[in-house]
Amino acid sequence: MGALHLAHAEQAPPADGNRTKGKGGGGGETFADFARQVYNDQRATPLAREMLLAFGFATMVAHSEEACDVHAVWKTVRHAMGATRTGREWRLNQAIAEDAPGYSSGKDRSRRACVAPRLRPHPDGPDDFRNQLGICGTLADWEHYAVEKQAGTGWYKYRWYCKRHLDHLVRVREQLREPNSRAPEPIPNRGGLLPVYFESDWVTAYRTHLGLPDWQPPVYGISADDWPIPGVEKVPPRARLRLAAVDGTLLVETPGGPR
Repeated sequence: MGALHLAHAEQAPPADGNRTKGKGGGGGETFADFARQVYNDQRATPLAREMLLAFGFATMVAHSEEACDVHAVWKTVRHAMGATRTGREWRLNQAIAEDAPGYSSGKDRSRRACVAPRLRPHPDGPDDFRNQLGICGTLADWEHYAVEKQAGTGWYKYRWYCKRHLDHLVRVREQLREPNSRAPEPIPNRGGLLPVYFESDWVTAYRTHLGLPDWQPPVYGISADDWPIPGVEKVPPRARLRLAAVDGTLLVETPGGPR
């Protein structure tokens, strides 16, 4: 199962005379294969998985054998996912915004132990983490940290310091200034799943649902399949399906030709 093409996803619906009728590419077995892929995709959050399944259902089952336009597909997806608890926004809007590719640094405030060197052994004994790591270990205030950007990935590593070691913090921040300036843009580690499974103008969709007209995709691309992960083999390219309108009929184009 490859990426389905949502033609003109964010554009105005075609006139009635240009509506297309589904032909091929639908059916429960195909959707079952698609759903199996989505459920096995460990990158998907629960909300992203729900959104992908809703798009798959709309394009492969609900509108696979009937006349419809693209906006009918989006309407089906919106209603399938429903509204937020307040009822003021479609959950689909939130899901698309959260799928915008980006990097989450994962700053965990609960693990902000001061990493300044320990000068004397802690009285809790040799098995205490402070003695094993040779660090102060005092809980640091959440704003007292230095960011070290990793040379290969651009990912952040946080170094925390307590109030007694703020002089260390100032020194470390200065030491990291130059190497951080040479670090690459962080490799995205969240979002980017819609382009994996469906072809469309997702850059425009992300900008619209983020409310950021100037949002730019990462230099690594918008599809999570294209992002390099150190130590992990790259995901093989997927066979891509494209829904194309030909003489008013919706055909499914595969690498072997239309069917």
